[in-house]
Parts: sequence; C-alpha cells; structure tokens
Amino acid sequence: MAETLRASTNRVLRNPVAFSIVLSLLIGAAIIAATGTNPLLAYSEMVRGALTGSGLRNTVSRMIPIVGMALAISIPFRAGVINLGGEGQMVIGGLAGTLAAIYLPLPPVLVIPLALVAGMVAGALWALLPAIGQTALKLPILISSLLLNYPARALTGYMVRFPFADPTVTSSSTVPVPESNRIPKLALFDGVSASLVLLILLLIGVALFNLRTVPGYETRMTGLNSRFSRYGGVAVDRQVVWVMLASGGIAGMIGTHLVVGETYRFLDGDLVVSGFAWSGLLVALLARHRPGPMLAAGAFFAALQIGGLAMQRNVNVPWQIAQVLQAVVIIMIAGRFVLKARRETAAVIEGETTVTGEV
Repeated sequence: MAETLRASTNRVLRNPVAFSIVLSLLIGAAIIAATGTNPLLAYSEMVRGALTGSGLRNTVSRMIPIVGMALAISIPFRAGVINLGGEGQMVIGGLAGTLAAIYLPLPPVLVIPLALVAGMVAGALWALLPAIGQTALKLPILISSLLLNYPARALTGYMVRFPFADPTVTSSSTVPVPESNRIPKLALFDGVSASLVLLILLLIGVALFNLRTVPGYETRMTGLNSRFSRYGGVAVDRQVVWVMLASGGIAGMIGTHLVVGETYRFLDGDLVVSGFAWSGLLVALLARHRPGPMLAAGAFFAALQIGGLAMQRNVNVPWQIAQVLQAVVIIMIAGRFVLKARRETAAVIEGETTVTGEV
C-alpha cells in the first residue's frame, strides 16, 4: 500500500500539470485559511457549486467558449505564430453572426448555420489583416494582432450604438435575436447549448488534421523550426495566412455562439468583459496546444470560475481565490518548462564543448 502511494506521488510530482494543480490547491488552502475559513469547507463548496445542479450546466456553458478560444489560439501556435487578437476576432465575428441571425429573411434551419458561417468569415477576415501585415510588410503578428483588438471593440461599439442600436433600451445593444433563430439547447446538462456538439466535432477534426495529414505535419515542423521547413519546401508565408484564417474563423464562431446561443443580443463590451479570449490562451498553454487535453483543461478552468462564485456566495471566501489558483497553475507550468529548456540547452552546450575538446 505504501509503495503504491509512493509511486502515485512520484508520478504526480513528475507531471508538471498535475504538480502545478496540486501546488496551487495547497497555496489556495493557505490563503483561505488566512481568512479564517476552513479550506476543506471552501473547496467542497467550490466543487459542489461547479459540478452539481445548475452549477454543472453553468460550468459546461462556460467551458464551451474557453475551449473554443483555446482551440482558435492553438492552431497558429503550432505553426510558431502567436495570435493575440482572438478577442477582436471573437467580437467582430460575434457581431456579424448576430446581425445575420436577426436580419436574414430565411427559415431558422438556414439562418442558424448561416449566422455561424457569417461569424466565421468575419473573424477570419479580421485575422487576415495581421497575417498580411507579417507576410507582406514584415509586421510581427504578435504585436499587430494584439493592437487590432482595440479597433475591433471600437467598431462594434459604434455599430451597436448607432446603425444597429435597439431604440427600446438604454444600453448599447442590438435588438434581440428572434427566438426561432437562436441556437437550440440540448437536454444534456439541463439545457446546455447545442454548440457543445459543434465544439467536440471541431476538437476531433483538428486532432485528426494535426496527426493524420501532411499539412498538419508541416504545421508542426514549422512551429519547431520555420527555417528548416522553408528549406524543405514548405510555403511558410502561405501557412501563416491559412492558420490565421482558421484561428479567426473559430474565434468568430465562438463569438456568434455567445450571442446567438447564450445572451441573444449583442451588448457593447459584453464579450470583452467575459475574458474568454485570455482564459482560452491560458488553457491552450496548459494543454500544450493539444485538442484532447484542451477539453479537460477548459473544464478545469470553467469549474474553478463557476465554483469560485459559489464559494464566495456560500462561505464568503472571495471568488478571486479561483483566479489565484489559475495564475499559480500557469506560473508553475511555465517555470517547469523554462527549467527544462535551460537544462536541455546546457546539455547541448556541454556536448558541443566535449566534442570540441576531443577534436
């Protein structure tokens, strides 16, 4: 029994993700204890609030956009392209999809998929701007994609304040999406959005693309060494364009889901305040850009956020504790990978020194 426990402990300590989660829970317990609350009671309320009753539905509903944005970010990441414009692409796509759902004079069976397509196209076109900037003008995507979040927010804010404003409300928003044109709910998890099915299909499709196709292999090779890929005949600039189009398309689809499937009207700033784009970035890092672990990591982050609210409501522990747990997990994982990279670099340098000495 003792040997089994020791072996399990060693496995946890060797796994950077598991180790980081355990350590974050211990640090969180210390902070909770400092507030005068029993950490076990607080954590039990967090688990109960996230995984039982309506809390489970809220957790799954929150998981959908987090995992979706993680998937959007991970596609260019695998090619060595850092897209920090997911927020703007989500907002632009969300508005385009909402307007399609409101104004297209077609049957609902056509309007809903067309709204999703409209969101994907708008998000992809917005993501195309930094891609062209890098390939044609040598502007770093990391900077240009991040900066494009601000005009996206300003543009959508203007659109819902003036041309497409709902005159019956004081807030800056569109009119509500007609009930018949809303993304339907599933009986699963007490009425979660049917977008969950689409998300799972996307995860499977991206996983198969990465593992079973030549472009998927080329994307991974470019991410590992773009110069080697270019010498091997890969059109790296073209690859930058298509991974950004795919990333922006998924982000735009998630924006459409959040309005047409959840809130039913586009409210200025609502998609930004949610922080889904940045939570998705953390999940992508935690899952190391792999679709399978992404679902588990997204569920973990969503449960922390929903459970944190329940913990505050039931035992008066600030919900920001959940944010602290997320931050500790990411910092610890980043630290472990940095140390690993330094050890590998030191080993390479030592090997080169040994070879030089022998010569």
